[in-house]
Amino acid sequence: MPSESPPAQVDGLEPFRSYMSHVAERCGSPQGRAAIRSALVDLDRPYRAYEHLLSRIPVTASRESERAYILTAAMYAQQAPNPRLGAAATPAEPQTDPDDRWRNLGWSLARAVSAQVLRKETAQDRLALLARQDFDGLVRDLPALIAHLRSANVPITWPVLLRDLTRWDRWPTDTARSWMRAYYQHTDDTTEGN
Repeated sequence: MPSESPPAQVDGLEPFRSYMSHVAERCGSPQGRAAIRSALVDLDRPYRAYEHLLSRIPVTASRESERAYILTAAMYAQQAPNPRLGAAATPAEPQTDPDDRWRNLGWSLARAVSAQVLRKETAQDRLALLARQDFDGLVRDLPALIAHLRSANVPITWPVLLRDLTRWDRWPTDTARSWMRAYYQHTDDTTEGN
């Protein structure tokens, strides 16, 4: 029987913030952005992305955890500004806020509902589907959802997404539960006036 996951801690985000800042920096060059983004084609063979990412992935990371690091970086690179157009990459997490640890995928989906990017039922269905997935299912479904949210300027708290994805192989139920809680808590907050 799997044990309950350890509680998420604010200062526990620092390694994930550092990693995502590195990713944002690497996405500032056309070659770096393209190499990192290429990992979405085959997450099991992210050889071009390794040049830019491997030194920042913990040596002790499990195979699934390494895939989470690379997947998150690739999704970020997919939506990062194109440096060839002179657009500078924005930092993945410019501010440190104690509430950041709760700004997970559920929070982003609640924001999408309040901005009318997604219908409430669609967001709930997507979240329920993701909650039932193994990591391979997340790899299949998450990039399109993240791309859709970012195309509508819905915020993604990248370090929190990375933290959650690295926890998925050991604590998928607890992680999915935290997404659901954030979604329903913030959906109620954002739709009361509608």
